[in-house]
Amino acid sequence: MTLRHTSLVVLLMLTAIIVVGQLYITIPLTDAIAAQFATEPALAVWSGTAFGFAYAAGFLLWGPLSDRGGRRRVLVLGLVCTGAVTAALSQAHGIEAFLAGRALQGIFAASFPPVALSLLAEVLPPARRPFGISLISFAFLAAAPIAQVIGAALAVPLTAFLLVLAPAYVAMAAGIALVLPAAPAPGAAMAAAPNGVGQGLLRTPLIMLSWGAALTVLFGFVTFQAGTAAGLGGGFDPQLVRLVGLPPLALSLFAAALAKRLGGPTVLARLGLVLAAAGLLLAGLSGPVTLAAAVLVSAGVGLVVPGLIATIAGAASNANRGLALALYTFSLFVGASLAPPVSRALAPLGLWSLYGLAASLLLAAALGLFWGQRRPAQAPQPIQN
Repeated sequence: MTLRHTSLVVLLMLTAIIVVGQLYITIPLTDAIAAQFATEPALAVWSGTAFGFAYAAGFLLWGPLSDRGGRRRVLVLGLVCTGAVTAALSQAHGIEAFLAGRALQGIFAASFPPVALSLLAEVLPPARRPFGISLISFAFLAAAPIAQVIGAALAVPLTAFLLVLAPAYVAMAAGIALVLPAAPAPGAAMAAAPNGVGQGLLRTPLIMLSWGAALTVLFGFVTFQAGTAAGLGGGFDPQLVRLVGLPPLALSLFAAALAKRLGGPTVLARLGLVLAAAGLLLAGLSGPVTLAAAVLVSAGVGLVVPGLIATIAGAASNANRGLALALYTFSLFVGASLAPPVSRALAPLGLWSLYGLAASLLLAAALGLFWGQRRPAQAPQPIQN
């Protein structure tokens, strides 16, 4: 890669951390948010979920919009708007306004991941694209422990921190605009989608089961993070548990090579699901095994995310691959958004209730992929008059 390409990748990785980190930063701050706005923790926990649901829905908007309006334009506009909303959030005086602002923040923040990945695929030399995309994927995953470590260490209210963070989004937008070698022509390669694109996806069991598996991945990951934040870390400092789980996420960088050795990306995804489930079950034992559980959960997520992306991309056609991956990302972050309130409700029932549900869903997803890999896509059925 040229120096300009390297600079672009570095900027996108840093931006990924501060964008995706917004989903996770509130996990250790639920009680502090409740105290700041004089509300119940059960309501404050929705500060992560409000962002997450809007973030997931936004993927379905910004990806197609960047096809028409251009990657560079959408990426820069989305980051500037994210910065503006983040600054406005610092002025929220009630929990209702804060939750509404978090949802708006999530919608604009959703402009970054799908457009950044598409941009790399168009700008980087073909030989460097897989590694560039792996680096960004790692940054997306690493945002979870990094944001929580920062959140737990904050000595000021979250709203004050957001005011300080807001200019960073604008600065990243300016840096990306300057570094980009050229703005790809908007809509240059876009053609009208053929009839039945969505139906083609629904006739492919492996794709649908991969969407279902995606729901469980970050649900399990965030459940473990929420349990750690709630003090269910086996006596370990929650910050230590988060930091121990950071290095295994780097397995995502080696996903392509591992998939070749194991027999394909679907096998890699199944392995990741089983590892994450094993980590959650191990965490249910509490005590000294908690750190080992953190390693297993993170390693599993580091494998399953690129495994599912490659599985869906390989099973889809050129006509529906973009839609298939957009729905995958939507499912992934819906699962992440559901985890905080579910974890809050299950935590009082004990570790096995909290982690057992997530582990069961991950194992069911692994079995589903095993079955789906052996089911051929259904041929289109003739229309009956």
